[in-house]
Amino acid sequence: MPVSWEFRGSALVLTTEGKYQPEDLVRAVAEARADPRFRPGVFLLFDGSLSEAELTTESVKWRVAWVASLHDVGFSSRCAVVVSGDVHRYGLGRMASVLLEGEGVELEVFTDLQSALAWLDPSAAISHDG
Repeated sequence: MPVSWEFRGSALVLTTEGKYQPEDLVRAVAEARADPRFRPGVFLLFDGSLSEAELTTESVKWRVAWVASLHDVGFSSRCAVVVSGDVHRYGLGRMASVLLEGEGVELEVFTDLQSALAWLDPSAAISHDG
């Protein structure tokens, strides 16, 4: 499955591997929201460190609009993304951060999962309850 998810503390971690489509992200979030462990205010963490999906300015804009809409369905306005060390992906993550800021969402970009979890929620960095 190109997009999987798990709860870690009060964070929902979406992991993308290989190539995937936007609808895979939407499906994974819908599944997680239907899970009884979902709680309002959950943090969202995208782990794209294994992603091979083509990222363009347009696809980033779609993600920005989608992530901004998730606050209305119970997600925290604070989220994180983990990217590989690729400069292009890191730059697109920073672009998304700037665009989301205008939508009232705080996004930070990281190159490792533990740092992202610790920034979002220190209890999630050590918890594996998903």
